[in-house]
Amino acid sequence: MLARARELLSALERVRSELGAFGLGAQGSVCVLASPPVLAGQLHDDIGRFMVEHAGLGISLDERTSPEIVRSLREGAADLGVLCDFADLSGLHVVPYRSDQLCVAMSPSHPLARRPALSYADTLDQVSVGVAPGRLMDQLMRRQAALIGRLPAHRIQVSSIDAACRIVAAGLGLAVLPREVAVPHAGAGRLALVPLNEVWTVSRFVVATRPEPLRSASARLLAQHLQAAAA
Repeated sequence: MLARARELLSALERVRSELGAFGLGAQGSVCVLASPPVLAGQLHDDIGRFMVEHAGLGISLDERTSPEIVRSLREGAADLGVLCDFADLSGLHVVPYRSDQLCVAMSPSHPLARRPALSYADTLDQVSVGVAPGRLMDQLMRRQAALIGRLPAHRIQVSSIDAACRIVAAGLGLAVLPREVAVPHAGAGRLALVPLNEVWTVSRFVVATRPEPLRSASARLLAQHLQAAAA
């Protein structure tokens, strides 16, 4: 009951905010939820260009896990979600967005740092850092390890990619991370990034909205803009 009450209060607050925006002359607003790997990429720039073209629209952008994004869309608590395509997106309207590839982040002095590419199996014998245990990326890698009869043996587990990059830069292990997320942390030679050369390591992002007629015109416009920006 408490969780449901919070959802209702959040929805009412959004309605009040949107009505206030209309009173100030705005044309509407879009509540956007994005998963962490997406937020680390070019989404901010794509939304920024959209806002320049549509000055009367307001955007609220928050970070959520993929299951939270899907649930919020289905319950009407969000207008648009940007997330990985391996989430359960049944019942939603989905269009393609950008993509990213997993890479191995490590200290430049690591024995594997000069390899042109690695397989996931190469990383399982190394001291590693686990990121966000139990989340989708962690589940994906554990599943792939199980397929070759192995288990990830993380020396350290952290809840954020930023923390993982700091630990890796200190030479305490390697971490498998989305490249878009890792690149900003690799400046000035802090990290070496080596791609994983397996098909499953490519993440494809999608833009999800509620189906017609539940989708607002503003959400439809933004979804079309993001799809065009990625193309």
